[in-house]
Amino acid sequence: SPLAPSIFQADPDKSVSIEFFTLSKSYNMGGFRIGYAIGNAELIHALRQVKAAVDFNQYRGILNGAIAALTGPQLGVNAAVATFKQRRDALVSALHRIGWQVPTPQATMYIWAKLPTHWSQNSIEFCTELVQQTGVAASPGAGFGKFGEGYVRFALVHEPTILTTAVERIAKFL
Repeated sequence: SPLAPSIFQADPDKSVSIEFFTLSKSYNMGGFRIGYAIGNAELIHALRQVKAAVDFNQYRGILNGAIAALTGPQLGVNAAVATFKQRRDALVSALHRIGWQVPTPQATMYIWAKLPTHWSQNSIEFCTELVQQTGVAASPGAGFGKFGEGYVRFALVHEPTILTTAVERIAKFL
């Protein structure tokens, strides 16, 4: 399957860019605050200076866990990817069946959907009424900044059958 997009597709020489990766989701290390950055050497140097002033390193146990996660068998990651792909496909297909066209992201734990015209400038009200009337919870795009308004984010936290049922409830709500 294709890899997720990278800034280095646009800047293969790493002349002006930096890319961050966290082990939080891919390796179930949420809360450990462990990750890495790759890219332009000057930017990495500047990042190290800033982090040295405002941050501290993780203790050896977390670092060893990160090393094991990155260098060990990737079966857990592969299983998680397969699970989220199955959930993504189920939710996107169900939304398409009710006429709500959403793009199919290459890699995600969420589906971002442009709100129907009636709700296009009130994602908070949409999500509030949706959960009150159907029990289906979603995140209003406005909660992610002004450019998120007009969208809703669905988290792929349930099995496909539950996601399909949620979309059936959304169809009745709409």
